[in-house]
Amino acid sequence: MSKSKLYLFAIGGTGSRVLNSLTMLLATGMKMNTEKIIPMIIDTDINNGDVEKCRNTIKTYNNIHKAIFDGVPEEESQGHFFRTQIMPPKELNISGTDYGTLREMIDYNALGSKGFGKTKGLFDLLYSNRNKDMPLEKGFLGNPNVGNVVLKNVVESSEFKEFTQDFKENDRIFVISSIFGGTGAAGFPLLMNVFRDETSGMNNKSFINNAIIGGVSVLPYFQVDVEKFNSGESAINSSTFITKTKAALSYYNRNLKQLVNAMFYVGDTRQSNYENFDGGLEQKNPANFIELTAASSIVEFMDYEPNAGTIEDLAQSTKFFEYGITTDTGTLHLKHLRNDENIKRFLCFHHYNIYVSNFMALALKNDKLAWRNELKLANNYEKQRFYGDMASFASRYYFRWLYELSADRHDRKFLPFDLSIIRNKTDLDKDICGAQMAKLIVDEKKLFTLVTAIPAKDSSNFFFKDRIKYDEEFSKISKDLIANQYSNKERTVSEMLNLGISKIIDERFSL
Repeated sequence: MSKSKLYLFAIGGTGSRVLNSLTMLLATGMKMNTEKIIPMIIDTDINNGDVEKCRNTIKTYNNIHKAIFDGVPEEESQGHFFRTQIMPPKELNISGTDYGTLREMIDYNALGSKGFGKTKGLFDLLYSNRNKDMPLEKGFLGNPNVGNVVLKNVVESSEFKEFTQDFKENDRIFVISSIFGGTGAAGFPLLMNVFRDETSGMNNKSFINNAIIGGVSVLPYFQVDVEKFNSGESAINSSTFITKTKAALSYYNRNLKQLVNAMFYVGDTRQSNYENFDGGLEQKNPANFIELTAASSIVEFMDYEPNAGTIEDLAQSTKFFEYGITTDTGTLHLKHLRNDENIKRFLCFHHYNIYVSNFMALALKNDKLAWRNELKLANNYEKQRFYGDMASFASRYYFRWLYELSADRHDRKFLPFDLSIIRNKTDLDKDICGAQMAKLIVDEKKLFTLVTAIPAKDSSNFFFKDRIKYDEEFSKISKDLIANQYSNKERTVSEMLNLGISKIIDERFSL
């Protein structure tokens, strides 16, 4: 059976942040058992900063993937950087600005005159005046009861109809949502009921009804400034997150467990502290280890019963998963990932980004460098789009993502690498828009202390300093790469980086 496509529904700000971390995982070359991923973003806050960051990260990833692998058979170069195809996100976003408030959306003031007096009375019973008058342009601000009314419009969108038209037998669906907010808590149940509705008139109904569906439900893992809620500056009150979670879990247990085939739960008692923004461009929460964990559940879902195409093929109809760490520590490193192959992918990708952002531009200008001449690269190759995209992904997205994971506002940090090499941390902290690129200083001695908890082998002595000779290693394999006659220069360069750095990591680290 050929690999299935994965339709990945990312709901709300948490959904976009998890999708961003998944993009980083796949950039390392982590293998994903799918033909390609089609992200489907759902967020009424169309100006959400987290969504914008996710869009830009995937766009740059796509530029690199297409330059290397466009037209390359699926079975080739598996496990290499940027190998998995991620399609440009389809945005099922229904702009809250189109509706104003909930009161305006349902034409509340005219209900009585139109003969819907009882409906108006029921609406008054279910929704407070604060709910009715809450502007919808920045999402549902922790109110899933409001989201449930508005999000029904998602399934009427042209993007959702396009999804149903394209869906094929054996394709899979995965839904990312938080359980303690508004958009995610409302969107997940709504989508599950639509997917499993046997009476619906949607395209390819039988394929979708019988598809293997997974989901990750993100439990509370951060809190925001409650004083802003008390003073009326924000509509978000994180002190209610736990209560909302308990209520939602009870509902899920009663109504959804028979609809989903693989359900993952992630959360953390060590919570991060975030700014209290209602939404918009300012809502750019830093990357969090919980989001990375949620992203890894998507990879695991595609490996779950890999030979099963529909729900009839599953050994059991529903299975629940949890992720845990063996030690309650405030700082996590690569060994906490537990999978040696994934650890190696992180090590390789980190050294790749170190080389691309610090050494490669200078190497490309060196007309005496063996690998550069062997590959017959243009004299201005460092100014061409491919290298520009690689350097941008490294400095604008990857190192910033790592830095955010290690931020002091997290009570549980992910610090797999020494980030003292980033010299403009203050600028990154102040940069709300995400325009700043991380600037690094990496000397040769630092190359042996870059990884926390996994020391590199160093055969130095007093007279000779052992160092990581990137260019020397690349030059050793460049002739063999030319003999393979890859389809374009970009693929040849990519193969060189993958093979050379993998050999370096094998020689330097014992996993």
